Amino acid sequence: MSAGGYESWFVSARDPGSRRALWIRHTRHRPAQGPPSAALWCTVIDRESDQPPAVVKQVFGAFPPDAAAGPGQFRGQAALGPHTAHWDLAITGGQALLRPLRPPALYRAPLPRTKLEATVPDGQVTGRLEIDSREVAVSGWRGTVGHNWGSEHADSWVWLHAADFDTAPEAWLDLVLARIRVGPAQSPWTAMGALSLGGTRIALGGLGRRTRVDARPDRLTATVPSSRARLQLQLSVTADDDDLVVVPYADPHGGTRTVAHAALAALELTVHRLGHPALTLSSRRGGYEYGARQPFPDLVPRALPEG
Repeated sequence: MSAGGYESWFVSARDPGSRRALWIRHTRHRPAQGPPSAALWCTVIDRESDQPPAVVKQVFGAFPPDAAAGPGQFRGQAALGPHTAHWDLAITGGQALLRPLRPPALYRAPLPRTKLEATVPDGQVTGRLEIDSREVAVSGWRGTVGHNWGSEHADSWVWLHAADFDTAPEAWLDLVLARIRVGPAQSPWTAMGALSLGGTRIALGGLGRRTRVDARPDRLTATVPSSRARLQLQLSVTADDDDLVVVPYADPHGGTRTVAHAALAALELTVHRLGHPALTLSSRRGGYEYGARQPFPDLVPRALPEG
């Protein structure tokens, strides 16, 4: 990773048997000016208790040698004041890698400045997780592993993952919506991702595919076409304010993005396909993230160490 760049691995998963979820990130940050750093983040939501979401982040001068992050395993520990977190998680899944940027030449192009892939677009997460000395049993949680890297965060973005739909439990959705800045101008929203339905993976969005988006920290409405214009999704996502975790992301070239992350969000999607009746699916086990250059009114980011 050269100066002025970042790399992030994350796992996001939800317990199918309760209202609990986790979001863990391992990041490397090399600013254009200043020393490089690495950070381990751990967020746990447990609606079975009366506690707010727990967030622990620790910044290191280099990636800890005993930590691991990748498609098959996440292992690490972090401390923030009196709060601590430890995790050792294994991820399994039979789905092929999802590289949503289309055309694929965008992975070699200077724009967009953020590249992304879902190394495990739909998997099972099992292992040990401890937050503030409280053991959280993680066994067969449904989730995803993502990998992002680049020289600059998008101007604004939405990340969405959902599974455990009511009438199609095998289905999953992995979607990113993004706007980038080119000089003084901001691009229209572009969708990138896939819907797996009935064992068939349907590519969504891509350059030139018109996407309508109304994105906010706690909700989303969007209309997303498939890459071949034979299918269209209508999406609605809502997140409870009590579940939102608002944090800053440092940008390699200075400044920050404000990010609202809900590890448990409710989602409804309607699939319109040529020659088929409309199909509506809903899930209350989605992960939703909204990031933007500007701060959010009435939402104050958590006080976390920079890096």
